[in-house]
Amino acid sequence: MTKYLIINADDFGMSQIFNDVILDLIRKDLIHSTTVMIDRVTDNQKEQFNELIALSKNKNLSIGLHLEFKDNDYPSQIKSQYYKFKKLLGFNPSHIDIHKSRQFMDSFSIVAEFCKKNNLPCRNRGEIFKDCKTTKIQAFFGSTEDFGKIEEWTKTFEDEKFYEILFHPGKFDIGCKSSLNKDRERDVEHIKNLNNILKENNIKVISYLDLAATP
Repeated sequence: MTKYLIINADDFGMSQIFNDVILDLIRKDLIHSTTVMIDRVTDNQKEQFNELIALSKNKNLSIGLHLEFKDNDYPSQIKSQYYKFKKLLGFNPSHIDIHKSRQFMDSFSIVAEFCKKNNLPCRNRGEIFKDCKTTKIQAFFGSTEDFGKIEEWTKTFEDEKFYEILFHPGKFDIGCKSSLNKDRERDVEHIKNLNNILKENNIKVISYLDLAATP
């Protein structure tokens, strides 16, 4: 029996340096999912987005929306970023998740309702998402964890169930104020190491497209 794992790279669009690393991981089939910070996108990222779109046509790649909230007017920000995503990429996001979600837990019910209304899968951040198309349990925050904990987590997987781990891969970008800036290269190594052990445990790396296709 097989278990299924989505390895999602958060923060596409935050930095050209981060984008380059995420694109390389996609090319090498080490990840099959990423989420875009649509309000961070600049004109000098155009070629990177063109490549991301091209890769989505040739690979089992889910490209989702990484919601970023500035205040508690959640509905208008969700709609604005959703339609901006569609305009820039030319298709609907494959799924939705929330940037720094622990700071915006009061948005969860609104995001969940939007996902259900628009038939969009979303990242599992707890009980409130149970009626959405999502993974079996809450997504595992792979960034900042040591690899031993990640490996132990994969051993808890159940057959024919879907799981997600999120990373923030990249290289140090002096022009970016991300709190995870210094951890991003370690995330790249963790993604590589994770791929090396998955076959031993009958775990298949998939995308949110596969999750969406399940009954």
